[in-house]
Amino acid sequence: MHSRTLRQREAPKGELNKAVAPFLSLTQDFTTSLDELLFDICEDIQLSTTRHDQAVQRYETLGDVLESQASPFRLLGPKIYPQGSMALGTTVKPVEGPHDLDFVLELSIAHDRVDPMKLIQELYTFLGKHAVYGPMTSLKNRCVRVEYANEFYMDVLPACRNGDAGGTCIRVPDRALKAWTDSDPLGYVRWFEERAKMRFVARILDKAAPIPAREPVGQKQTLTLVVQLLKRWRDRYYADRDVAPISIILTTLAGHAYTGERSISESLNLVLNRIVGFLDDAHRTGTPLRVWHPTHPAEELSEKWNNDRPAYEAFVKGIRAFNDRWSKLMKRKENVNSELEGLFGEPVKTVLRKRAEQLQQSRLAGQLGVSSAGIISRNSASAISARPNTFYGEQ
Repeated sequence: MHSRTLRQREAPKGELNKAVAPFLSLTQDFTTSLDELLFDICEDIQLSTTRHDQAVQRYETLGDVLESQASPFRLLGPKIYPQGSMALGTTVKPVEGPHDLDFVLELSIAHDRVDPMKLIQELYTFLGKHAVYGPMTSLKNRCVRVEYANEFYMDVLPACRNGDAGGTCIRVPDRALKAWTDSDPLGYVRWFEERAKMRFVARILDKAAPIPAREPVGQKQTLTLVVQLLKRWRDRYYADRDVAPISIILTTLAGHAYTGERSISESLNLVLNRIVGFLDDAHRTGTPLRVWHPTHPAEELSEKWNNDRPAYEAFVKGIRAFNDRWSKLMKRKENVNSELEGLFGEPVKTVLRKRAEQLQQSRLAGQLGVSSAGIISRNSASAISARPNTFYGEQ
């Protein structure tokens, strides 16, 4: 199997050190400093290296089973590859509950030679009888789920080549419709990477394709980070998961709205503004916004909104509120700590505590300075050294 692929005392427990502003750490420019803080938040909210490696190991093991001699799919040229957040590098730790990992079991046979209901049932039966996976397996509408207690679950999407569309398009069973539905996970990854200005390297799927390595946040493209922030906001804002927008809608809208900016804070601002613009355009037609798969327009990603108006209205209300709040933060440059905490939650406190500790250590070492703009930073040629002190009052 290939490798898949500023106070001088400690703040009271549970209370953020309010004397430390997020943009007092390393730079003199508000936008750049805010970007640095958002980078740190993205680092905190993405899956840890341990959880990522654990997911890769589970994925590889299950892939081995699906490609084994005992598998009913072994003679049908099975290709196994991740889709969704793990393929895009946009994973975020769930606020609560397990993390999900989606991957495709694509068979090298045209869809019109296979009964979709028999295909998904065959996958469910095979895994359901497995000594390890049997008790962990359940049948969903378009996939078979393997759930690891207190860890995460993997949704295995059985698929066949779309003989009509060609390319990387596939068809997957839909039990509710009792028919095939269209999809193109590989095409979607290619589109997203192009939008993010990343080079796409085609993978030879002779065996299970590797899950992309966990990239440090500093190596990720701006669009990827914007999507992570959108997903974290979604997970915090929507207490009712039934009306929360699904990740692929947020990712697709962000991809369409992104225009190549480097600054993460400015990119988020522009993306939110443009998404609101999309909603305004749809409102003028009197219909919900419709979001289509960017490389396979036969697949409507926002199909649920056509029959679930409360879910659509909840999205409209939420994204407008996020846009208003972020626009004000960027313009006023006030109450940054509390605003970020309100949007993204506990990770903001974690990041600010770490920054406060770093600033404390730098100050005691005489490595902090005050720039001509009055912003505390690590010493540079243009900064005046700040005297170390040991009192506990406000600085």
